[in-house]
Amino acid sequence: MELVKAERALFIKLGEGGRWESSCLADGTMRFGYIEIPHEVCMARDWPEVRRLAMAFSRNKGVATFHATQVRQFYEADEAVLWITFHSDRLWWCFSGRDVARLAGNEKERRAIGGWKDCDVSGEPLLKGKLSGRLLAVQGYQGTICTVSDLDYLLHKINGTVEPHVAVAQTAYENLQASLVPIIKKLHPKDLEILTDLVFRQSGWQRVGVSGGTEKDIDLDLISPVTGERVAVQVKSKATAAVWRAYREKYADMRGFSRFYFVTHSPDKELRKEAAAADDPDFVLWDVERLAAQAVRGGLTGWLLDKAA
Repeated sequence: MELVKAERALFIKLGEGGRWESSCLADGTMRFGYIEIPHEVCMARDWPEVRRLAMAFSRNKGVATFHATQVRQFYEADEAVLWITFHSDRLWWCFSGRDVARLAGNEKERRAIGGWKDCDVSGEPLLKGKLSGRLLAVQGYQGTICTVSDLDYLLHKINGTVEPHVAVAQTAYENLQASLVPIIKKLHPKDLEILTDLVFRQSGWQRVGVSGGTEKDIDLDLISPVTGERVAVQVKSKATAAVWRAYREKYADMRGFSRFYFVTHSPDKELRKEAAAADDPDFVLWDVERLAAQAVRGGLTGWLLDKAA
């Protein structure tokens, strides 16, 4: 897997209001406006003339320089410059050939080498929800092209790597999860059920039924107040594949539940194997590792430590 390298990155806004985004991303191109600036003048690299022509946008010399600089960047950026844009809740990136073509309406166009990409080098989508606000801030730029200041972060995201200080935090986070595994395994069965209940509550679920109530085959009857989705949860300290299969058969006859969560801190090897092979989104196994991860995410580390102390 070859890592992406760049010493410079530019953000480009593909048309006013993003009107060229879909077509450019599909065609593997970058379209640029400034139709008032002749293509021939730019190709001749007559930047003083470009600046003079930019005075048509504003008599303010600073504003004219602002526009002229963007035109110059579009024409002079070489193949080593990394270009980015945003569309459909994702980050898109590419490198571009040097050639600039003039379109019929005096718009300008460069071709992306290998097209635009919206995934990192491992194929993971570059979703905006997983990007820092520092990088997303370029979307608010009032012009068309601007320099991406946080180049190191951008390259880490595209290469699927992390910055050193983030790696340290991730390791600490993973170690915390691992350290909770033996604590969860020693919980009393009733405390294990309480922990499971707290994990779901921290995620926004509300309890409908009471443990040990009328529904004997489930421990937690939960509903999402936002979507109205209803799920059932069964909690077992230890469980075998036979117990797992029995509950799957029971769930098949249940009505009104969209999913069933089978939570156990000690599933046997056969159960793990069957659950992995089934890969059933409607009947989900939560083992101790998954429960530890959810406990950390839900801020329940202190509760577990209190139980263990």
